[in-house]
Amino acid sequence: MKIRLIATDMDGTFLDDEKQIPEANWQALLACAARGIQIVPATGRTVRGIPDRIRTLPGVRYAITTNGAVVADLKEDRIISTCRIPVDTALRVLEMARDSGDDIMYDAYMDGIGCTTQYFYDHAERYAVSAGVAALIRKTRRVVPDNIRYVKEMGKEIDKINMFFTDMEARKRMRVSLGQIPGILVTSSIPNNLEINAAGADKGSALLRLAEFLGIGREETMAFGDGENDLSMLRAAGLGVAMENGEEQVKQAADFVTVSNNDAGVASAIRKFVLE
Repeated sequence: MKIRLIATDMDGTFLDDEKQIPEANWQALLACAARGIQIVPATGRTVRGIPDRIRTLPGVRYAITTNGAVVADLKEDRIISTCRIPVDTALRVLEMARDSGDDIMYDAYMDGIGCTTQYFYDHAERYAVSAGVAALIRKTRRVVPDNIRYVKEMGKEIDKINMFFTDMEARKRMRVSLGQIPGILVTSSIPNNLEINAAGADKGSALLRLAEFLGIGREETMAFGDGENDLSMLRAAGLGVAMENGEEQVKQAADFVTVSNNDAGVASAIRKFVLE
């Protein structure tokens, strides 16, 4: 099998639990880049949330962001394709979080950045599962007085809505409620969040769109992931690789399960299937 494109999730996959890049992963991608293989970050983050070191890696030109809502050309700073949430639908979702009575942090991603309120920004640790996630939240957010009003005033389609929960029962209730809204896709990347995209905006569809754009066959693609929002990508790729630390449903959907993100599982699988 000749691999020409490798798409990898960031958090829980390419990055370790401290949000750092294991050296073995870095060296493996350098070796792939030297062979002309496209390296594609595939993340729930915006372009802004992709670590600078990854953006400047040889072989990284394209990125799948906000769970597939946006496919970007990083070199030319342009968007190749989008699949976004209509404004009316986004407002309905955000208002559900606001009016639920539960303690929920809710952000809307627009123009490559999450829009949040000062309260959520100041209390990121309350909603984040780790200090690293709290730091990432602050790095990738724009503070506005009222993010629902901001979405309404801007009138732009939304890349993604992210919700963080302090109560897992509230998360369950919200997921059921969101299931009644047509035209959206609900996934998750960490235990206490929900990520809402437009129906059709998923990493798998974005991977296939990008591969077609580049003239690369599905069977020539390889993908890595650990969370629910990676399922579609692992199923779409020619070779789908789950992390040992991944969710059980992700491991069951994968063609191969590698070692954990803390043990440089991406590098281990690349050595096995691409470099040897």
